[in-house]
Amino acid sequence: MFEPTEYTRKPLFADDIQPRNTGAGLIYGADLERGSVVASRGVATSASKAKKSVTFTGTPVASKTVKVAVNGKEVTYTTASTTLATEVAGIKAAINGDSALGAIVEADNASGKLTIEWKENGVEGNDMNIVVTLGDGTGLTAGAVTVETIGQSVGDELFEIVDSDSATAALQDPVGVLTADTAAGNYGEIAFTGCFNVDELKFAEGDTINNFRKALRKIGIFARPVND
Repeated sequence: MFEPTEYTRKPLFADDIQPRNTGAGLIYGADLERGSVVASRGVATSASKAKKSVTFTGTPVASKTVKVAVNGKEVTYTTASTTLATEVAGIKAAINGDSALGAIVEADNASGKLTIEWKENGVEGNDMNIVVTLGDGTGLTAGAVTVETIGQSVGDELFEIVDSDSATAALQDPVGVLTADTAAGNYGEIAFTGCFNVDELKFAEGDTINNFRKALRKIGIFARPVND
């Protein structure tokens, strides 16, 4: 889960006038901090379901317990063999066969990889919290939960941090500034005009304000220093 860095922040805006032109956009790809200068990937023309995964490794030991919880709804599976793919398939079946979990998600597997997909299209599933608890002596290790697909609805505009080296041309063009820390898959407020504290603006690795100052001015975004 996205945990914003805790520190005393300088003002994001360089004057007392808040931007008049703001809107909400779906943050795509990675968690972004307040002050991130963003580009638009465009508007979603199709809906998708949120999907996350956990990869198991090791050699299972039979008769041990594995618990998987999604948003607090938990299922317990007891291992029955020493074959990794068989046991991950068993975990999948346990999730799909549970009345509470089966109502909100659908699980699948490929070898040691377990995928869990939210059943409804849209952003709701982007916040699903997956917790894997391995009992003593299972012989297994569970990797970190990984985002496979971000859920979206038709009409959502998708934003990522601007990147002068991006292979996607649209992501080289800044369109706004994110006004608050926002996790990927969530809607964030974006200011499309305004005067900002240059020290609080954030860019992709290797980029600085110098890569985008002229382009930002053209869309009504200005950056200048703010004295402490």
